[in-house]
Amino acid sequence: MSHYFSRVRLVAGAHEHDWLRDLGRHGEAYRDHALIWRLFPGDGQTRDFVFRSLVEQRCYYVVSVRPPVSQPELFEVQSKPYQPYLKLGDLLHFDLRANPTVSVRVEGRKSPRHDVLMHAKKRAASEHSLPVALESAGRDWLLKRAQSWGLDIDAAALAQNGYRQHRLRHKGRHIEFSSLDYQGLARVADPERLRRVLLEGVGHAKGFGCGLLLVRRVS
Repeated sequence: MSHYFSRVRLVAGAHEHDWLRDLGRHGEAYRDHALIWRLFPGDGQTRDFVFRSLVEQRCYYVVSVRPPVSQPELFEVQSKPYQPYLKLGDLLHFDLRANPTVSVRVEGRKSPRHDVLMHAKKRAASEHSLPVALESAGRDWLLKRAQSWGLDIDAAALAQNGYRQHRLRHKGRHIEFSSLDYQGLARVADPERLRRVLLEGVGHAKGFGCGLLLVRRVS
């Protein structure tokens, strides 16, 4: 079964669309979440897409099971079938916005998830060692999981940036999560695992724009 890869550009502005203006009050991540759901209507349907926002370009990349439904008053949509073809050993450039978390064991109850960087900050030996501790925590989170995604990442070429903490408010609910962007080079270690990851995404907070792994071959 084919998936779809779409580039979606927001053409409506808050000043011309009341619904869009109201979304902005709940936080950027919630606005993106609600906007992309408009492309995949269906009351009570399980989310079957992952996406990534590019705020400066007012656009989104979306990988979905269903083709997006046209919303010309909101979006300009370019969509095509997506069936990633990968070979063992292919060299790729990758780009990922992730929600890096760590589970901390608490006796007698379910282990809660914590922001990896904030967890590292609390454990840093000193303010002087903090930058190294944060960079190491972000890098280790990715490298620890990459093999299970079918990737062999070149640690020396790994970059991480764009760390943000998101706080959303909607209907009395408060949602908090963090995001961190990664870019780098990797070899395909398991084509079938990586294909699944490209279609389904990785990690948590996928409904809020995290988890879509973007890759392109390096010639």
